[in-house]
Amino acid sequence: MSTEIKITYTNKSMNKDLPTVFVFTKNEIPTFDALKEGVAWRIIPDIGRGSSSSFVFPISTEVGATWQEGVNKTQILLSDIGKRYTVSKNDTGIVLAQNGNASDTKSIEVNNDANIPDGVSASLYKDNKLMMTKKIVGYGQKATFVLKPKLYWGIASEIQEGELINSAVLNTDHFFEQDLEGVSEVNISLNGNAEDGYSFKIDSQK
Repeated sequence: MSTEIKITYTNKSMNKDLPTVFVFTKNEIPTFDALKEGVAWRIIPDIGRGSSSSFVFPISTEVGATWQEGVNKTQILLSDIGKRYTVSKNDTGIVLAQNGNASDTKSIEVNNDANIPDGVSASLYKDNKLMMTKKIVGYGQKATFVLKPKLYWGIASEIQEGELINSAVLNTDHFFEQDLEGVSEVNISLNGNAEDGYSFKIDSQK
């Protein structure tokens, strides 16, 4: 299986407002709300009609934790599905380490074993970019992440990479789902115009 998937985005739309396209992924747990908890993993700004942008979606995922509103952070570790990672305090201070298996073989768990004011934020990364986060994980609690090889595409007037989608000015709350299962390369485009609306479409994949 490929270790990364090459994705090429092309703007084929008649959008004159210079759309900012953003890409995110979902935590496949029942309580996850993409509009409230989704993170803009990739931003593709200023791609004019006929222009394109390429990026890589790595299969590997990293895990890390932050505290004190992101001022402090643990080292970022390569994560494995089905494993548990714990934030704890040892004789050197606050650290993150893998320790055993998650309660579900399909999930990545981050436990907070460190008594820190306001808890920690547990996060997953791909390509060293923030992909998913659980803002507050209290002492003795855990964050559960379940991933599927899917990306979601949307358009926004204002959005920043690594920020929660709820802080953005979205042009729509409907997102295009892209399934990457078994894919190594894919071409996707934005089509349409202001009158008929805009839509994403897979042009080709292999």
